[in-house]
Amino acid sequence: MEVRNKKVFVAGLGLSGIALCKVLIDLKAHVIAYDEKDYAFLKDNIAEIESLPIEFKFGKFKRDTLKGVDLVVISPGVPVDSELVKEAQTLGIEVLGEVEFAYRFSKGPIYAITGTNGKTTTTSLLGEIFKNAGKNVYVAGNIGYPLIYVTTTATEKDAIVAEISSFQLETVKEFRPKISCIINITPDHLNRHKTFENYRDVKGRIFENQGENEYTVLNYDDEVVLSLAKKAKCKVFPFSKKKILEEGAYVKDGSIYISFEGSLEKIIDVEDIYIPGEHNLENALAASSMAYIAGIDANTIAHTLKTFKGVEHRIEFVDEIEGIKFYNDSKGTNPDASIKAIQALKTPIILIAGGYDKGSEFDEFVKAFGEKVKKLILIGQTAKKIRDTAVKHSYLESNIIFANTLEEAVKKAYENAMRGDSVLLSPACASWDMFKNFEERGKVFKKAVAELRR
Repeated sequence: MEVRNKKVFVAGLGLSGIALCKVLIDLKAHVIAYDEKDYAFLKDNIAEIESLPIEFKFGKFKRDTLKGVDLVVISPGVPVDSELVKEAQTLGIEVLGEVEFAYRFSKGPIYAITGTNGKTTTTSLLGEIFKNAGKNVYVAGNIGYPLIYVTTTATEKDAIVAEISSFQLETVKEFRPKISCIINITPDHLNRHKTFENYRDVKGRIFENQGENEYTVLNYDDEVVLSLAKKAKCKVFPFSKKKILEEGAYVKDGSIYISFEGSLEKIIDVEDIYIPGEHNLENALAASSMAYIAGIDANTIAHTLKTFKGVEHRIEFVDEIEGIKFYNDSKGTNPDASIKAIQALKTPIILIAGGYDKGSEFDEFVKAFGEKVKKLILIGQTAKKIRDTAVKHSYLESNIIFANTLEEAVKKAYENAMRGDSVLLSPACASWDMFKNFEERGKVFKKAVAELRR
């Protein structure tokens, strides 16, 4: 894709937007960088690109901002129905999402993973399998390292493992992975996608450009994912924890097997997988399937599953203080993710939850408490909504505590915990009401736990 001397408008100055600006300057484009937030709010974000020859614009979008622009590239945080995008379309200016733009520079094969939960773990795990197989691998996308950095660097011999979000899939046009995967689909981001059906269909776009010689790996235990299979023009490779499959990855007698192109091979005993929990078995099946189709041998896959320790902010053990264990699951940004975290712990739980309201309902989340969640400590925008849902489902109001900050929540959790309990941060909500992102939230939690130890 040729952008030299073209006027490119970059909308959104988060991680992706900053990366786009840097790469576009390297490619000799004329860059206009825009964000609806004020300069004062963004100055730390843009410090690394302020010295570059970029024209910056902040605040409310003005229609004349797009005068003379050849191309608009939007970050995932910019909705496709925004005034900016509509105006660009009216003027006949091409609008590309950040992932679509990055794809057009790609020489290396892309192994793309989406799903409501487990994307980051599965992406990191697949990257580790490729690395252990001796491949030069780049892990990028929604995982925190923008795809544009990778696609302008990777060669045909390299592997690009990409976590792709629904926000990124909204704007794909030609994006075509070598192998794609949908781990699961449960309600999320309904404030952006409006309906669950829209959200489901956006997730299905990950394989829409794949051809008959390419594969999509789909969870056959998830009815919503299964409903998308008929739309695939590529080959469908299923995985299941519950069913034995003629072709696919499955669990039988406590072991993972893969049946592919007429051969059947045992990969690993489930009890030998290092990261615990049913949700991680799902992630292991997904990553193993993609690796096996890509030609990685079973021994390398098994070795990685035995040694891979998971990712930061996902049911991450932080510390044990006076017999009380602390777990950071800040990546639990929707009810289903947090349900999985509650199910993964075997001890009584003091749960810290609440955050930015994405339009989720919390009934199933509260039902998952059972006898396990002894105390519920609530923070953020959704605190009252979760409290009301909990009380509706007969959770004792006397076991619900409000806190103004995460630090205060950690102190109150510690005060209410006993030896043998676990304090779990698993908010079931996004972080944007109180933090820049879930990473910052997780780090604040870990710092607060460290303060307790002091």
